Amino acid sequence: MGSKWMAGLLGMAVLGASGASADAIDDFVNQELARQKVPGVAIGIMEHGQLARAAGYGLANIEHGVPVHADTVFQTGSIGKQFTAVAVMTLVDEGKIKLDESIRTYLPKAPKSWQPITVRNMLNHTSGIGGDPGFDLRKDYSDDELLDVIYKVKLDFVPGERWSYSNTAYATLGLMVHQVTGDQTYGDVLAKRVFGPLHMTTARVISDRDIVPNRSAGYEMTKEGIKNQEWVAPTGNSTADGSLYLTVLDYAKWDAALRERKLLKPASWDEVYKPVKLNSGKTYPYGFGWSLEKTPGPRGAYQHGGSWQGFRTFYIRYLDAEISVVVLANSTNADPEAIARGVAARFEPKLQLPNASPIDESDPTISQRLRRMIDELLAGKPSAKDYAMPPESLARYSEYYGERLRGKGKLQELRLFRRNELGNDIVYAYRARFENGLMDIGLVLDPANKVSQLRLKALDQWNQPLSPL
Repeated sequence: MGSKWMAGLLGMAVLGASGASADAIDDFVNQELARQKVPGVAIGIMEHGQLARAAGYGLANIEHGVPVHADTVFQTGSIGKQFTAVAVMTLVDEGKIKLDESIRTYLPKAPKSWQPITVRNMLNHTSGIGGDPGFDLRKDYSDDELLDVIYKVKLDFVPGERWSYSNTAYATLGLMVHQVTGDQTYGDVLAKRVFGPLHMTTARVISDRDIVPNRSAGYEMTKEGIKNQEWVAPTGNSTADGSLYLTVLDYAKWDAALRERKLLKPASWDEVYKPVKLNSGKTYPYGFGWSLEKTPGPRGAYQHGGSWQGFRTFYIRYLDAEISVVVLANSTNADPEAIARGVAARFEPKLQLPNASPIDESDPTISQRLRRMIDELLAGKPSAKDYAMPPESLARYSEYYGERLRGKGKLQELRLFRRNELGNDIVYAYRARFENGLMDIGLVLDPANKVSQLRLKALDQWNQPLSPL
């Protein structure tokens, strides 16, 4: 992305935000667009259930020079899981689904090994079903064909033993909703039971074929530069793990409904926000489609992110301050969480996170292992013994990780910034200093000492605040 193109983009960003001179939030968002090399974002700020600010920055479509506005429609990825959870819970309220019933009650053709898996396990990511369903994104499937593919996914652990994020589980929940209602897809259920009653007029399931006013294009940063999002078949854009179009204005209505606890019975909302309880009795800070943060304030915050097909998103609700921020971005290169937290801190300074500092590492073998893993990922030859994932999934992740590490140069420093036990896992936050930049590295080790999650994210400053757990 050349400097000339970026200069034009910044000029449009200020105009797209407001006709007046830019304030601290405008300045910050524009700086982040330039730093992250992101075409465009929309932000929404809600306070006490009311829309305080909605603005667009940059370009919704580069080829046509269309700016982002508050009503620009974005694909939203996994922040759509909270809507899937509510779709399921409306059926729980009607007695058509029971949370602690086996998933095979509603999908009787599921493997016998799935008998111990409950609907609750599916909603809170403790089912043991692998996160990658493995279907061909360039192929269309019927529900039955898609379920046949999903039923071949092996269980990674005994249901309820661990927490492990699973897109497969949520895609299956959407198919279960269709089975239970008989003739309504999960998108139909959302349109009738959520989007309609809340007047979320532009919220809907993704469709490449339909005319969608104000639709943003999605972009991917590749070795050759910025490219349009890759095409996927309609099936890949209709599953319930995160296949929705939304605007920040839709999210303002959703946020108000969450504050007032509309749509569901009070007991069902309690279930949505209840932390996972594992078989061991330990808890994990995740509800039904929500990550549950412990800070700031006594009640903490609820948040979730999403990433799909050239888009990245983040939505956070600060419960004590009653402030919510949503950021919708049209690039895989974006870090919408950093933007959302930065916007929140400028809107309410009490939400500013403290700077991070390295801590002493009691077990240096972990950092030694991580150094080796980085070298292997750069070489495209990760050791399967390190990872809690099947070889075919590891091959795909290896390519993804390798792309983010290449060009960084020699690793100069690796320091531990945080170590926590979450559920039955140990979560590490490292920071790496390379010749050509900084990187935030998240590492999760399961009870078998295998890597169940690895997160690599470019970092602007060494002491940048850590995301709360």
